Amino acid sequence: MTRAERTFTSRRVALAPSVRATVERRCGAACESCGFAWPWSLDLFRVREDGPNTAANLIALCPRCSRDRPGPSAPLVARRGLRERMRIANNTRAAVPALTPARRRALIASRGAICEICGISGGARNLEIHHMIAVLQGGHDGEDNLQVLCFACHRQVQPCLTGCGAWARKPRPLCRHCLTRKRLQDLTPEASWEEIKARYPSFVAQWKPGYEPRAAPSSRHLSLL
Repeated sequence: MTRAERTFTSRRVALAPSVRATVERRCGAACESCGFAWPWSLDLFRVREDGPNTAANLIALCPRCSRDRPGPSAPLVARRGLRERMRIANNTRAAVPALTPARRRALIASRGAICEICGISGGARNLEIHHMIAVLQGGHDGEDNLQVLCFACHRQVQPCLTGCGAWARKPRPLCRHCLTRKRLQDLTPEASWEEIKARYPSFVAQWKPGYEPRAAPSSRHLSLL
């Protein structure tokens, strides 16, 4: 079942903006099953099919985790922004169909279900569709303008060098939290990490539950910081 076929709006069931906002705050704009943090790819599903469309009865899932889930859904991010409006106009101008979930799956399968840059499989990392000419620069959804990329290659990120589990924006080897930790430790070399955390509670408050930035290794890899 495609995303369009199972949307709540197809059954004329509307979700209040406050419900979407509540679910987004609860899940942190990440899949509530695997933690994949990309809100524009997430759908909302009912926990109990016969239950109400309230935040307590909705769960946010990514395409992989919701692949075999029956029942209707609605996108977590509903407001149509500038990019979506331009994509519709670009597709109309180029006379190409919109990139629906069904087309996206078919395109990924037709190109071997691997990233076209690094070669990693879709089973190891989420695959996405990249517009070679950006939508905001006039790009459309025609297949000659589309490329299958993994999440890391698409976002130009790489695993943080510390092994904390977060992503670092290339070319920097550290994620933003580990980079902040390094800078704070360089700023106050006499303080221990526990003392630094006590001094900067607003920094600690930014971390997701169970996460903590790690100390950066002293090596030539940090020359870009």
